[in-house]
Amino acid sequence: MKPRRTGKSAEVARALASVHRERREQRARERVVRRARSLGWLDASAFGYRMPSAAALLHDAEWVRETPDHACWRCGVTRVPFEDVAAGCAECRDRVMACGGVPIHGVVRLGRYAPPLSQWVPAIKQRAWRDMGVTLGRELGLQVLDAVATGRIPKPDEVVSVPVHWLRRMLRGIDHARTIADEAARVLGVPCSAALRVPLARRQTGGSREGRLDNRRRFDRGGSPLMVPKGVVLVVDDVRTTGGTMRDAASALAEQGAVGFVMAACAVADPPSRASLRQNVDKF
Repeated sequence: MKPRRTGKSAEVARALASVHRERREQRARERVVRRARSLGWLDASAFGYRMPSAAALLHDAEWVRETPDHACWRCGVTRVPFEDVAAGCAECRDRVMACGGVPIHGVVRLGRYAPPLSQWVPAIKQRAWRDMGVTLGRELGLQVLDAVATGRIPKPDEVVSVPVHWLRRMLRGIDHARTIADEAARVLGVPCSAALRVPLARRQTGGSREGRLDNRRRFDRGGSPLMVPKGVVLVVDDVRTTGGTMRDAASALAEQGAVGFVMAACAVADPPSRASLRQNVDKF
């Protein structure tokens, strides 16, 4: 049987218990802080939050989205000075712009695939730069609204992004095209749906134009059976090079019931013939 403590010893015991309790709480708080710092480091290193502010970069570079006169409204390539693009440019005026029998009403872009867009846009998926994806998605939505206001294209009823395979999405930490499309859809005030999915294919980044044409992918219906496109669909991707990926996506959407398409990309790469022609004109 333990001896009964006197008043002073009981007071000392309570003081010691209070000290021990405070130490335990302090250690628990330190563990929480360490865990938060570890998760913050993971966010900064793996998910792109260490990237600079996109708005600040756009301001410092004095970048603004180009006017519609800079590109062919039909295929999106850069317009050569004094070129008549009323019926399309020399690259597309003899082509039928349709996918699966459904017309393509036009192509909207923020600019040519050249600095600074050629530096910013790849970093969205390579560095999981969500801030830049949201910022350029907002600009792309405004560019589409401007094209609608000038009568170049009809207003889209729905936005669908070119899908990324789930494995690449997990490894990158971002679905870059969906990030851009979500913000563009918010600006347009229309829904953005995951109406497509894609099998795993070879990487296209850094590949040749011929390799991109050979790397044709078949898109399948994604999401629920009720998630089918209605009306004019805005197909969104980060970069349009040959246009094959976006056309394949549009063809799959046409099979699901889409009645028209508008293609939209942050940047469009000119074909070699157009690039050399533009350089020759720029010399004069």
